Amino acid sequence: MEGTKLNGESLSDDPKDFDDILVLIGEFGTFQRLIYTLVALACMLHSVIYVAVVFIEETPGHRCKIPGLLNDTNNVSIPNETGVATQQCTFIQNVSHQGDYSQDKTEPEPCTEWVLDTSTVTYSYPVQFGLICTDSLKLTQSHIMLIAGSIVGAPVFGSISDSLGRRFSLLLSLSLSSVLGLAWALTPSYLWGIIIRFVYGLTSATINSVGTTAGLEIVGPEKRMVAGTGLAYVYAAGGVVVTGMAYFLRDWRHLQITISALLFLLAFTLFWCLPESPRWLLTKGRKKIAEKILRRTARINGTEFPEGLVEKVEIKKPPSTSARALWIVIDMAYYGIFLHAGNMSGNLYLNVLFYSLVEFPACALCFTIDKFGRKRPYVMCVVIGGLSCLSTLLVQYYASDELESTKYTKIALSVVGKLGVSAAYCILYIWSIEIFPTVIRNFCLGVGAVFAGVGSILSPIIVRDLKVESIGKDTLPLVIF
Repeated sequence: MEGTKLNGESLSDDPKDFDDILVLIGEFGTFQRLIYTLVALACMLHSVIYVAVVFIEETPGHRCKIPGLLNDTNNVSIPNETGVATQQCTFIQNVSHQGDYSQDKTEPEPCTEWVLDTSTVTYSYPVQFGLICTDSLKLTQSHIMLIAGSIVGAPVFGSISDSLGRRFSLLLSLSLSSVLGLAWALTPSYLWGIIIRFVYGLTSATINSVGTTAGLEIVGPEKRMVAGTGLAYVYAAGGVVVTGMAYFLRDWRHLQITISALLFLLAFTLFWCLPESPRWLLTKGRKKIAEKILRRTARINGTEFPEGLVEKVEIKKPPSTSARALWIVIDMAYYGIFLHAGNMSGNLYLNVLFYSLVEFPACALCFTIDKFGRKRPYVMCVVIGGLSCLSTLLVQYYASDELESTKYTKIALSVVGKLGVSAAYCILYIWSIEIFPTVIRNFCLGVGAVFAGVGSILSPIIVRDLKVESIGKDTLPLVIF
């Protein structure tokens, strides 16, 4: 029987590349769809881990707790009858509660206890460890430790994936991330927390990249673009999913423990169901195991696998060109806008939901790259995102802050900015996978993630710590991004 044809040639008679085998046995058959679904869940959980940080690190509205006033815990409004003027981080005690005027003070004093607004989050990470006011920089430092871990972990686990296999690397990342995420939720102190968080970032860094690689390496060439974009949709869905989780789990420990449980459950499932990438096996000369997996794929897909087919193919190694420097700016803007959700007016959960939902049309723009190439759509998306974020500065200076429409206009512009950045991120990711050869693909993606991590480290500093009075905290980060 004549084999499947590609460009008029019989693939069963003269297969030249691994992609020819995939065309023969089914480019995206039942077996590939099963594996694809499993690794897609891993990609989604990677998104869940990093978007959850927005809710975990949220600092609620607060003011100083008035010294000596019992039951000063009901709300964040300032009682006028106490004779004490309070702000977020300081208070001025004009008259003592005992009527002793000699103790009156006019200089503001820093406070160590606060009345918190629990309407958004009931118990967040900065609340547990008092990372508020003068200690707020510790929150940024904690976030930087997470990113620093990912910078170290990306090339490490990328190398593990390329040397020991996609399956081993992904299972190791998911398992360790599950344990460390649980340890972080139960950490007894801030110091232990940042140590655990560094290792947590290290182990979770490549869940998405290794999962994406494992999923796409078994998909045929004609279906690979759709499959890759589909994983981008799944990654975007992770933001929607964690927003719903955070809405119902408003204690950061409960949210983090739930995420760890999902990571463990997926690792357990993949241990039994996920085979090694046959493309990777062939690059390592392990042809018998690769052929066994490919025969199983053909059987489940209902196709044939001729004898000796594996011996005829070679794995092409395209030249490696790096787009790593592009990752710095894109990653800073992508995750920075998510972190910025708490600075914007309106509801935190709705803001994050909008930023997540806008990624769906952003991913759709990836379908244009087959027609227009990679460079032009990428540049267009970056320009759209940048101009939208810069436009918030015009709104800041020329619109009245007292109008509700001003606040909503800024939110709308930030959402359009997120649209452009997300589309550019998606295009850049597909672009990077295409130009890196199989034997070092995940290592190269890991190095790209190192460059991206530099941008991610800058994000919390820009969002939380940079202040320009004339611009405002809801506009300055967007202008920089």
